[in-house]
Amino acid sequence: MEMRQLRYFESIVKYGTMREAAAKLFISEPSISQQINEFQKEIGLPLFEKQGRKIALTSEGKQLLPLVKAVLEAVSSMENAISEIVNPEVGFIKLGFVSVTTLDIVPNKLMEFAKICPDIRVEMVESGTLELIECLLNGSVDVALISVNSRIKSVIELSDMQCKVLSNVSSVAIVSYNHPFAKQDKISLNQLLDERIILRRQGVYREEIFSLLGDAIKRDSIYSVDTQDIALKLVELGLGITIIPEPYISTWKLNENPQIKILLLDDFQINLDICLIYKKNQYRPKFLTNFMRIFSDN
Repeated sequence: MEMRQLRYFESIVKYGTMREAAAKLFISEPSISQQINEFQKEIGLPLFEKQGRKIALTSEGKQLLPLVKAVLEAVSSMENAISEIVNPEVGFIKLGFVSVTTLDIVPNKLMEFAKICPDIRVEMVESGTLELIECLLNGSVDVALISVNSRIKSVIELSDMQCKVLSNVSSVAIVSYNHPFAKQDKISLNQLLDERIILRRQGVYREEIFSLLGDAIKRDSIYSVDTQDIALKLVELGLGITIIPEPYISTWKLNENPQIKILLLDDFQINLDICLIYKKNQYRPKFLTNFMRIFSDN
């Protein structure tokens, strides 16, 4: 049994076909197929079965997969530990973050970290909460700063991830200055029912809006956009209402924008927790531990 055979096995499961796994590993398909065949012969167990163009795990393969993952994670941890022993001041951290955390969390914390670990590189990946959870699980990031509602927090706490709440963010509504609601300072939940709401295509805000309004809101009343910048532009043109995190007001100087009016949420609220998430049972070099400690300190 060889380590490469374990890695090939995990990659095939991850990517669904030998061809895709081979491409990701930069080896030929016959090579990965040969190694898997030798691995199956050695352990005496069939690991895959064909399902159309793809292959799926056999019952034996499903039982073996968590054991293989545990071995690969243990080897990865050992390699990282050796690397830290040889070069304790060299390394890099992959940090995932949602945009709202860059307003008053990420810049200050990165400056603090750079003072104690000036030679550690930080690679930053901006994405949505759900995408960053997936990145953490597949190892694309080491830690992530995300915004969560109660449902997502429950999912995280029941998984192989740890969730540490750093702060809480409230929300406001934004309308065009020409909108009838611009004459008031607050907006009620009922007033949203007949309005077009502009939201990001995916994310917790969208989930919270549908949770609040339920069947009372029509799906075609939602405009979907990829960025909050686009949402604000559409609001300025009078095409709808958007709901955003309150910290955006000062960061984007929305109070100085004559084209919009900021409204408080009257009889409802969308509060999201800003959390630091990371895997529970994973080797962490000292510099990563320091990084997480800095971000966790209030």
